[in-house]
Amino acid sequence: MRKYVLTLISLLLFSSCDQEENQFSSQLCGDGYFYYSGSSKNYFKHSLYEVWIVLDQTDMNREEARSILEKYSFLDTGNFSFGSNYGSFKVMIDGKVDCTDFKNYLIALNQDPQIYSATPVFYFSDDNPLSYCVLLSEVLTKNNDEVISESDFINFAKTFNLELIDSKFSTQHFKVKEVKTGFEALEIANEIYESGKIQYSHPNFIAHVVLH
Repeated sequence: MRKYVLTLISLLLFSSCDQEENQFSSQLCGDGYFYYSGSSKNYFKHSLYEVWIVLDQTDMNREEARSILEKYSFLDTGNFSFGSNYGSFKVMIDGKVDCTDFKNYLIALNQDPQIYSATPVFYFSDDNPLSYCVLLSEVLTKNNDEVISESDFINFAKTFNLELIDSKFSTQHFKVKEVKTGFEALEIANEIYESGKIQYSHPNFIAHVVLH
């Protein structure tokens, strides 16, 4: 009897986990994206319900930040997950949406003069909520000195709607000057990598890190 009870419990646990995984997977857009890591591609999908907001003015308090977003009926402004300050935070989409809806919401948010950028949250796995990385509107690069000098590369990169934040030891940190879709950093980083002028080029992320 005990054997059958244990089997039943195991089946129930498996069913519960399977339902949770399916539920999480349904919260991701089916469109696949990638960025370059070395010469390989890392693939991921973005959430349909999470948006990372960076305000144009970073020294606001919680209520000031909330007041900016309350005019958007598709946002759940009752719950924020903040970064290091109230100038950047995660906010949830309210209601059921598809990939097109989500992209249109990002475009609407990025038209707001009080918002510097609204970007997606990506996941590397369809069944692991901890496999996330927040796409920032920043690009990290290291030019190939044998192909192009650092100064020439910086001028080249600026033609991609980028503004230099910092440069040292042939590594560069750029920000997207004008964010419209929220996907610019990913698209620009890939395009720069494919130019062949760099050792690496990838977007800057906030990612979940597991310490061993």
